[in-house]
Amino acid sequence: FNVGYQQLDMITQREKRYGNSMVKSLILYYLSIKPTHGYEIQKFIQLSGIDQWTKIQSGSIYYALTKLEKEKFIQVLKEERTGSRVRKIYEITDLGRNELEKEMRTELMTPIVETGSLKYVLYTMISVLTEQEAKELIEKHIADLEEKRNYWEYWRDLKGNATANKLMKLSFDMTIHSLEDQIAWHEELLHGLDVYRKESEDMAKMIKAFEPDCIPETAGESIEEKELQVQLAQIERIKEAVESDPKRALEQLNEIMDALKKQTT
Repeated sequence: FNVGYQQLDMITQREKRYGNSMVKSLILYYLSIKPTHGYEIQKFIQLSGIDQWTKIQSGSIYYALTKLEKEKFIQVLKEERTGSRVRKIYEITDLGRNELEKEMRTELMTPIVETGSLKYVLYTMISVLTEQEAKELIEKHIADLEEKRNYWEYWRDLKGNATANKLMKLSFDMTIHSLEDQIAWHEELLHGLDVYRKESEDMAKMIKAFEPDCIPETAGESIEEKELQVQLAQIERIKEAVESDPKRALEQLNEIMDALKKQTT
């Protein structure tokens, strides 16, 4: 579980960094070509279709411009007045050009899709929710994923034609395949919900019985011997917890106990 939460934290930090990095990189890249204001950058992102991939909101552009200016990556070249509106025209600084190159190097070495997710172990906790609530949430999420898949299939058919380059086609395919894999994962969770809820309940029993400090340390014991003693004690308690359902685990646990006892003798 600790590994799962560590993965979740890493992914969350990655998503935050990715969002911030994407907006920053796009702004710095645009300003490296010419000075301009935030509205122009916003409209270019919308009209070019970049927002389909990045989901960048207009508010995040103006926030990023303010932050980049404070960090000395960009600076105000001049201000233009249009009626009652004043627009700041920004230009990139030398520090900003260096930062843009740094971001490009980082992104080129960053995986497109992370391999870790808390959802990979979520089914072992699914009994926290009622069966009906879990079922409704999974069904809603599947519907959301199917809607996203349909959205990307529409844009693939519209833009991924014969004139599209191979990277664009691959980008569409990867996005759609990822959504299809997620749909399949959640459909399996939904169809096997009874089985996975039972596994979740068994996990709760094991956690309830788990006590890593139940064996006192003995002077002179090696680290390996201490670890084996702790493992034996854990298995003894797990065995007691699952005796009500012996067909599932009792036989296997007995074999493990016998093997570990031989190692300690």
